[in-house]
Amino acid sequence: MNAVIRWTNKFSNETGYVKEFRKKEGYFINTFDINNAKAYASESTAKGIITLLKNTDEAINNEFDIISL
Repeated sequence: MNAVIRWTNKFSNETGYVKEFRKKEGYFINTFDINNAKAYASESTAKGIITLLKNTDEAINNEFDIISL
C-alpha cells in the first residue's frame, strides 16, 4: 500500500501534499497535485516522516496526516 502525506495550514486551512522532505534543512517542498507527492511504500514509513516533520518549524503552521493510495 502506498501512502502520501497531506499538510493542512492551521491558519488558512490551505492543503497540499509533501513532495520532498529535506531533513537536514528542516523543511518540506509542497505540491498541490497528489500525483506529484512523494509516495511512501507503507503507512508506517509515512508516520516516521511525520514524526520528523513535527520536530521542525513546519509543525508550527501545519498539521500532517496520511492519505492511502
